[in-house]
Amino acid sequence: MRQYLRQPLFWILLAAAALRLPGLFWGLPAADGWDDDGFAPRNFLTALALTWKPGAYFTYPPLHALLLAIPALPVAALALAHAPSLAPHDVIAEITRPAYMTWFAVAGRLAGLAMSLGIIWCVGEMARLVAGPRARIFTSAAAALGMGLTYYGQVSNLDVPYLFWALLSLLWCMRAVMEHAPRRFWGAALLAAAAAATKDQAYAIFLLSLPLFLALWFAIDDWPRRNARQVIVPLLLAAAVAVAMLLLVDGAIANSSGLLKRIAFLAGPASQDYAEYVHGPIGWLALLQDMLAYFGHGYGLAALTLAVLGVVVHGLQTRGETRLAGLLPLFAIVSFTLCFNFAALRSDDRFLLPQAVLAAIYIGIAAERLAFAPQRWMALVGRAALAVTALFALHQAVAVNAAMLLDPRYDAEAWMRAHVRPGDTIETYGQNCFLPRFPAGAVVSRVGQGDLKIRNPLPGVTELQQPFAAPRHPRFIVVSGVWVRRYLSPERALGAGRVYSPIQLRDFRDGDARGHFAALDDGRLGYRLVHVARFRSRVWPAVHIHDSLDEPIGIYERMP
Repeated sequence: MRQYLRQPLFWILLAAAALRLPGLFWGLPAADGWDDDGFAPRNFLTALALTWKPGAYFTYPPLHALLLAIPALPVAALALAHAPSLAPHDVIAEITRPAYMTWFAVAGRLAGLAMSLGIIWCVGEMARLVAGPRARIFTSAAAALGMGLTYYGQVSNLDVPYLFWALLSLLWCMRAVMEHAPRRFWGAALLAAAAAATKDQAYAIFLLSLPLFLALWFAIDDWPRRNARQVIVPLLLAAAVAVAMLLLVDGAIANSSGLLKRIAFLAGPASQDYAEYVHGPIGWLALLQDMLAYFGHGYGLAALTLAVLGVVVHGLQTRGETRLAGLLPLFAIVSFTLCFNFAALRSDDRFLLPQAVLAAIYIGIAAERLAFAPQRWMALVGRAALAVTALFALHQAVAVNAAMLLDPRYDAEAWMRAHVRPGDTIETYGQNCFLPRFPAGAVVSRVGQGDLKIRNPLPGVTELQQPFAAPRHPRFIVVSGVWVRRYLSPERALGAGRVYSPIQLRDFRDGDARGHFAALDDGRLGYRLVHVARFRSRVWPAVHIHDSLDEPIGIYERMP
């Protein structure tokens, strides 16, 4: 323990863990989570149920679901024991109770927290391999203070788990080249398969980066050329075994038709229905501009400058396998941008996380050079600049926690506890992740146009499939601002290369929804806005990530 306490990396990981604790019970206890697209408490159960069911499929691969099933198994067994019967309706009604769902949600978030710490260690180890132990400290600190990793490191989305496996794979590749140890390609291949079996988009990290990396290794180093058989045979065998394991986990043997349907869904509606840029150079340029603006706002221009400087420093001051190994993270950044962002035409927060995390390696390399410059005055100036940069990053990271602790849904819940009486009727809309928890005793109904069979149920909420404009007369109407914005936002011209996605266009043209919510907003339905729950802080800026943070809730009351 004394040895650990003397290591700066230990304290960085401890501080990173503390930064990720506020989200552990965010919105809990509850029957569902507030993390949009979260894998727990519910989606991992659906993945387990559908992946190997002939003809069925789930959006995501099942590896992380299998991992979460380990702590979930005793609780799921308890829920089955308390269900009135094993009929699907009774099992679902029992297992979606808040007590069970809260356990699943916390387990999923703890897994994300642990894997985010693994990511911080991993990028630090990459920097140590190519730039020494001091660069590891700066790199780990840069990764720990990343705003995106701070958020995704305390929720149950799959973005941190797949990135954890992918970065370990890259690290094993770097070691294989620097140590002339082809046996490490076995670990790299299996870890890459684990990344793809966690979330399919992991392929984009490797598709261009590894072929380029290996080709350059053979080009600049005579060792792999002299030992070609010793390198190529284990490399091909490892790749073949990894692909076989991936297909086995993905259900290719037990449910080949379902796997094909999932691939078709991912290549079609799951990506193209949400594309926000035009295909071609003008759209790619607009996407790159938005990426730079996002990183400049969230991580600071100084951090961006350090990342670019780190690439230059590494390229100029290293040679041979060390230089090549240190360029692999850059190859992965380019590969993911070209093979995923440019293909899916999206720049959401979670789709920029790989670039942000991998850039921490070059931030650490540049920071180490600045902090330990040969001239003392340069080192002092560099350390002062780094301290300011780190404080800005820390402020942005803590703002994520402030957004969770001061979530507007807490304010909406407090208002409803004070004003909603037992038996009062409440109408609401949208997915579970956008909604506050409703007071006990209220009669809550959720209205929507979609099929009730595919709606994610909430205990105590009556599901209605009706036009929004159908006559209903609840006392209160609770509206998620981020959900209703899709209907109320005016369709306007966008910048060059940017377009409204097909999903957005369909929402704009939904006359029933637009008319209903516009009439609600201007009082024509006979309701008045009595409370708006929104993020309020004089210290922390509003943070909007994955439609889950700092989004307002409007509460309307029927006028006499």
